[in-house]
Amino acid sequence: MIDVASHGLLAGLMVCGLVLLLVFGTVIHAWYVLACGFALAAFAGLDNLAPGDPLAHWAAAALVLWAACRLQFARLLLRVRHFAPRLDQALLGLLVALALTALYATVEPRLTWTLRVLQALVVASTVLLAVGALLARRALPWTAVLFCAGGVLLLAGISAAHLPVWGEPPAGPASFNLAQAGVIAELLTLAVAVAARIRQVLRAEKALEQRTHALMGAMGTDALTGATSRAGLESRGAEWLRDGRPFSLMMVDLNGFHRVNERHGRAGGDAVLAAIAQRLRQQVRADDMVARLGDDEFAILLAGNPARQKLAEMAIRIETAGATPVAFEGRLLAGGEISMGIACHPADGDTLARLMESAERALRHCKRQRMGPSYAFAGEQSGSAANG
Repeated sequence: MIDVASHGLLAGLMVCGLVLLLVFGTVIHAWYVLACGFALAAFAGLDNLAPGDPLAHWAAAALVLWAACRLQFARLLLRVRHFAPRLDQALLGLLVALALTALYATVEPRLTWTLRVLQALVVASTVLLAVGALLARRALPWTAVLFCAGGVLLLAGISAAHLPVWGEPPAGPASFNLAQAGVIAELLTLAVAVAARIRQVLRAEKALEQRTHALMGAMGTDALTGATSRAGLESRGAEWLRDGRPFSLMMVDLNGFHRVNERHGRAGGDAVLAAIAQRLRQQVRADDMVARLGDDEFAILLAGNPARQKLAEMAIRIETAGATPVAFEGRLLAGGEISMGIACHPADGDTLARLMESAERALRHCKRQRMGPSYAFAGEQSGSAANG
């Protein structure tokens, strides 16, 4: 019963490792899967074969390969090469020794010397890796703590086990239970350490993304779309107001954009936003400005005092460009159904805030319309807006 439960745990850990390998595609998870697989093969053989069985040495070889894969996995998990290069060279030497031991185990049917060397190499590698964990504790606090805890459990298990290396005649299959428990306990702890490492990496990536967006925003640029940020729009609008220049403001909103994220995920939604921003820039002049104000909301500052007919024609071109499908990962995603609210300075506002309020009011009026054009001018009904 104990053997069945242990083998089930090892198989479950191997499946978890495979899932992580498929999701992240990194070599560290491949080493974890191999470590679980060799441990399962080794203990399945040692639990069902007597130490003197002609096939037992193959199970011992699998156990040596578990130790090698576990060592390689831990090196990558703790980033020993980065934090302690000389220590990493010593660990590579132990990997070579484990490889030679595995070759010896395949040709030597007696388990005594194989298990003795394996025990010494596992203890030495665990001690050196614990030193590496201490050196990496500031950068990888939880990973280092969890590895050390797993190492203690492993050493306790293999030290308490009555393996054939400590006496003759060889003990039966039950003598491997404590060693098996130690190996499984460490693999469980390492799985938690991997989760802690992944969480730390994701948090670091999120913090980096936030800093990038903040920096780009301070520079006046939206990091995702390359459009001007709200701060850039406000700065340009304030400059034009100080200079007394006439200009128009067009608020642009993507209707039903949340459905794109629901169907195609955040990556698909980001692709649509970037494409829409590029198409908006293609419809304006060099002196005009396209800015992203929110998730699916853009604004366009148009220099000068164009006739309303010209603004209406531009709105129609923007609507047509926005409706064009967006290529994403070999598929065509539906473009944005666009609504626009247009306000002109100084007629619709003498400050940028009032101008934006007028344009947003026109945008809301446009979105409430079931029929009519995709744009509306501030202070006008849909019928007059349609006539431009």
